[in-house]
Amino acid sequence: MAESMKIAGYSAVALTLPTGLLQDRVVFIRHIFTSAGIETVLRTDLAPTSRTELLRLLRRYRSLCDVVAVKCTNEATARVACRDRRVDVVFFDPRNHKVRFNHSLAGLLRGAVEFNLIAALQGQTNSNFISRTSKEMGISSEHKNRVVLSSGCTSPEMTRAPSQIAAIADALGLSLEQSRLGVSKVPEGIILRNLDRRSREYIEEGVKVILSKAR
Repeated sequence: MAESMKIAGYSAVALTLPTGLLQDRVVFIRHIFTSAGIETVLRTDLAPTSRTELLRLLRRYRSLCDVVAVKCTNEATARVACRDRRVDVVFFDPRNHKVRFNHSLAGLLRGAVEFNLIAALQGQTNSNFISRTSKEMGISSEHKNRVVLSSGCTSPEMTRAPSQIAAIADALGLSLEQSRLGVSKVPEGIILRNLDRRSREYIEEGVKVILSKAR
């Protein structure tokens, strides 16, 4: 997978690993990618079923991971996830009819919304998936939300170049600019911002300690 992603043109990847994985295994997996010339950051995907659970998980994992994503399983958790600055990315399951990315959530969103294009890349032609994804992309464009595009590939054969993923998003209705940014500047910005948050100088959003150099 690492070699395929390097050939496809990727320079960094967010690894979603089991939270209980031993540290030496985490180091080993990251080494595989860095050996192929790909930087790695750690990502966690939270799937809370209530507001209380979401807040508890954020307190536990925010400081441990470079990227925090939330799978919105219902309207209540989606509203909290969209408002909370600790959440980098929200995403929705197209098969879940209880909640979907709408104008109300787009107006609350402080992070980015992720569109996983695995179904399209697998060649599925489910009209409901295509219709829903296209509508939600249109909403994100209207509200000028930050968008992250992912292929959702689970094997080397499914790896697609960033330009291919952007082209699919463009065909589904996302603006060309958002499509390009969704595979480049937006995910890069999330990573850089969180690395900055974990530095010694960071206090809170917009506040840093400036260390003076000794004379």
